[in-house]
Amino acid sequence: MMRLRWALLCATALVSTSAALADDSPAYKAAPAPTLAIAPPPYSWTGFHVGLGGGFSALQVKSSSASEYFNTNPTGYLAAGGEKSDLGKFGAFGTIEAGGDYQFDRFVVGALADFNLGSARVGSQSAAACFGYCNFAVHSVFYKIGNSWDLAARLGFLLNDRNLVYALGGITEAQISSGARLDSYHFSNHNVVFSGQSGWKSGYVLGAGWETALTDHVTLKAEYRYANYGSVSSYYFHSSGNLTYGAASSGEVAVQSVRAALSYKF
Repeated sequence: MMRLRWALLCATALVSTSAALADDSPAYKAAPAPTLAIAPPPYSWTGFHVGLGGGFSALQVKSSSASEYFNTNPTGYLAAGGEKSDLGKFGAFGTIEAGGDYQFDRFVVGALADFNLGSARVGSQSAAACFGYCNFAVHSVFYKIGNSWDLAARLGFLLNDRNLVYALGGITEAQISSGARLDSYHFSNHNVVFSGQSGWKSGYVLGAGWETALTDHVTLKAEYRYANYGSVSSYYFHSSGNLTYGAASSGEVAVQSVRAALSYKF
């Protein structure tokens, strides 16, 4: 009877010890609940923005000009000059801009306006023909572009939520001046014939660019633009008595530019 009681006690202790060991075993511990990472919301391009930037431009002109000075007085002379050439000049500019965009799915549509501050001047000078009492003569022509503004629409495609490639197109207007001149010399006599014009000239602008969102409010973009202002011309002619003189210029003006701008999106 005593042996049976000891056997039961030993069996009970063994079962209790095994259960305790099982409870403390790592294999039987409950796994911790997984922690779910919450992804930030995708960047939205919808909103208004203002920006500052700058870049480099190339003024290109296909030019044609002519000038003449004619005096029928027996002691007078005749001088004439002209040119046809492709003129070019590099320059730098700064820009301020503002605009707004609207995003739908992976596309962005928007409008922008900017004002560009800078200038570039191209010119050509060549010897002119001299007759009679003309010792030598010089014909020259110039074209100058100053400040400009652009108003354009753009359409972009999102490579991902923070990188946008786009194309743009719109209207542009620039301060443009041009002129042609003939300087003729006969000993101490210096005669000048000049024609010139200056004013705002409108045209069209096309471009493409890439823009990236650096933060939720700051973006950086790089852009190429082509602006065409058509033909600019100047003309002057005078005839009185023995004198006939005049000068004229005509040029097709275009500007290619690359720029970078930093913008703040509201």
